[in-house]
Amino acid sequence: MAKLFLALFLGSALAAPAARQANGWPSSIACQVHGPEWPQFVNATTRWSTYSAPTFDEIFLPRTGEDLAVGLQYLSSIGKPYLAMSGGHGYAPSLGEIQNATMINMRNFNYVNVHEDGTATIGSGTKFRDVINGAYAAGREITVGNCPCVGSIGAMLGGGLGRLQGEHALTSDALRAVNMVLWNGTRITASETEHADLFWGLRGAGQNFGIVYEGIFETYEQTNGGNHYIADIAFHPSNLSAVIGVTDALWENWDSRLAIITAFGVDPASHTPLILVNIVFAGPEEEGRAIVAQYLPLAIAQITDETVTWPEVASTALMGGIEAGCATGARSNSYNVMVRRLDRELLPELFASFAEFVTANPLASTSTVMIESFAQQAVQALPDDYSAFPHRRAFNNAIVISANYFDDAVAEAAGEWALSWRNRINHPEITGFDTFHVYQNYANDDEPLSALYGVESWRHERLTALKNAYDPHGMFNGYHAIPTTLADWS
Repeated sequence: MAKLFLALFLGSALAAPAARQANGWPSSIACQVHGPEWPQFVNATTRWSTYSAPTFDEIFLPRTGEDLAVGLQYLSSIGKPYLAMSGGHGYAPSLGEIQNATMINMRNFNYVNVHEDGTATIGSGTKFRDVINGAYAAGREITVGNCPCVGSIGAMLGGGLGRLQGEHALTSDALRAVNMVLWNGTRITASETEHADLFWGLRGAGQNFGIVYEGIFETYEQTNGGNHYIADIAFHPSNLSAVIGVTDALWENWDSRLAIITAFGVDPASHTPLILVNIVFAGPEEEGRAIVAQYLPLAIAQITDETVTWPEVASTALMGGIEAGCATGARSNSYNVMVRRLDRELLPELFASFAEFVTANPLASTSTVMIESFAQQAVQALPDDYSAFPHRRAFNNAIVISANYFDDAVAEAAGEWALSWRNRINHPEITGFDTFHVYQNYANDDEPLSALYGVESWRHERLTALKNAYDPHGMFNGYHAIPTTLADWS
């Protein structure tokens, strides 16, 4: 440990000086750096959400871990702010504090290599669709998020929820090791046997400590041969309370292969607010249809009713609406709260308010409310201190209220509406929890950090110690930064 600290605090000074280009970048990587005049600059630096977004005056596209190490050593030595991007879906408003920075685009680390022992080496340039395709081709699977264009490593660092978590736990729970670079260019491997303290923190708070350029994951045999039954069902608002009641009753004996998303959105053709329930069941079709049958007496119509392969789920579920939402450049001011059970009185009120809001503010008609209800068995099978992820007993239903728009004319109304509903839901009698639980990847930044990282003092002590050890100068403070003093935990 003493040797590591010496490298962390003195590494930049002890490293051999690199030859410099006229622009200051080391000559070995100068060709990987581009300014705003580069034809691909806008496309390569635009994030999914432009709400409170960072700005960049150059882009660095490393090709190897060594390139990344040389680049971080250089940037940190001159005090230049930087931000790594894998999928670019992180939308924490604190990212807006990063201005005139260097974008470190990890797209050259786009690989999924499945090995004979069932482990997979996944580069940080991969998106979930790449992981799905690579693992499926090898007859394997792993928990991934429902949105295929999200960066796989970035999502994993916050925990990694997904439809298969009842079978295989979180994406981060499958992690066996990472290769990463610290602020001063030090390259390390973190695992249960190397830098085990850091490895614990990377799984749930991982954006705080360095840049992971690849992870080694356990993968699993495909559930049901990699086939998933999908149903999309539309409902009239008058039946929403009963629909919520059906979903909530399923928690009495939730199948580990079952994932349900309840979505409020706006039909782009008719501009009418709508309610959809998406059911994905990683099991035999007849068992999936038995679940769907409980909803059909309440439905307007069943739109999707088919079995597809795992790679086809994202383009099929919710009528392909999730994949359609991969377009970049809109503003998304989003809020999350976790709830144990679904309130069949309050959620219809939320839909009525949503319908009123998007009707009154058509510039925000791409706004959504999404409730992800995913199985818990494998997540809860692990102990609470397994990783920095703090919500193992509080992860039943993730409610995400997203005010989306392109025109700032509706920014104030959108933000006020979304925040008001997060606050209205966030009461113990509604959430079912004594404390506030927010999934870190869905957090907005106005929440107390204990809502993201856990209320236990031992978590605060452990995370703060890691922050001070591995990021002593706050180079990775742009995304839900861990405090460097215990007094700053809220």
